[in-house]
Amino acid sequence: MSLTVSGTVTSGFGRGKEFVTMEGYADQFSELLGYEPYPGTLNLDLDSDIGDQLTTLESIRVTEWETDTGTFGAVDCYPASLGPADDSLRLHAIVPDKTDHDTSTIELISPVRLRDRLDLVDDEPLEVSISSPR
Repeated sequence: MSLTVSGTVTSGFGRGKEFVTMEGYADQFSELLGYEPYPGTLNLDLDSDIGDQLTTLESIRVTEWETDTGTFGAVDCYPASLGPADDSLRLHAIVPDKTDHDTSTIELISPVRLRDRLDLVDDEPLEVSISSPR
């Protein structure tokens, strides 16, 4: 099962880089997704809220972890694609349990900087297919 979402590329809060590179997340991303994500996320403001739709999909769950300074929430990861032209691009939509985004924004991770690889700028339209893991 999969769902296709449309939206526009947007700049985030600049904190994706910090979280993606934290050891507790980075180790799990590498183990569970099979790659080390580029330090940052690509944010997509969706044309509609997808919170209810995501519940129909299974996710790869990055578990919550702790340090002396606090607890870092779990993250649901969904395999994603941008269509046949980029079917070789490894990509996941991520939905952190703790986030400042609502469910009308999705974050994407990949081993490469997606803005550069896809030549994307803010306000550019983008369509993403999100699925359950195989």
